[in-house]
Amino acid sequence: MIMEILTAFLLIVTAVYVFMTYKMSVMSERSVQIMKEQTEAMSRPYVVVQPLVRPNTSLMYLKIYNSGKTPALKVKLELDRDFFQFGESNKNLKEFGIFSSRLDSFAPNQELFFGLGQGWDIFGDAKKSLPKQFVVTATYSYMDKVVVEKSHIDLCPFEQSEGEANPIVEELKIIREALEK
Repeated sequence: MIMEILTAFLLIVTAVYVFMTYKMSVMSERSVQIMKEQTEAMSRPYVVVQPLVRPNTSLMYLKIYNSGKTPALKVKLELDRDFFQFGESNKNLKEFGIFSSRLDSFAPNQELFFGLGQGWDIFGDAKKSLPKQFVVTATYSYMDKVVVEKSHIDLCPFEQSEGEANPIVEELKIIREALEK
């Protein structure tokens, strides 16, 4: 009778041990998966599209850059609507090579700048075909994965904003004006 009780107890202890070993292997497998995802997230390309104002001017630009650690491959950029650069009918950003063809590779830290127009043109005359909102879709690949990212560009917050003033530039302007007199 004692032998049967000890065998049953050993069977229960073994079952608990098998269950706990299984749970540890599942947790270990999940940890490895999370580490792979984190490593990929740190090393993959990120194509970023953002509007910006050139310092000490009212010129607005569209900046496109790869902030990741590896090149983005087979990059296709698309605008959802026409944007006539500086309001000129023969300079439609949508038809520029970068938006109408594919780039084989877009290196890490590579930057592209496209002039959009003067602030008063963008926020002034609506007839110049300078939309205040548009979408840039970036499609690219890395490590046999395809990424499609939509960047919703909204220029409206810039309408009432002021650019950063450089005190040296302001002082030089005062000196220039004094010399002109």
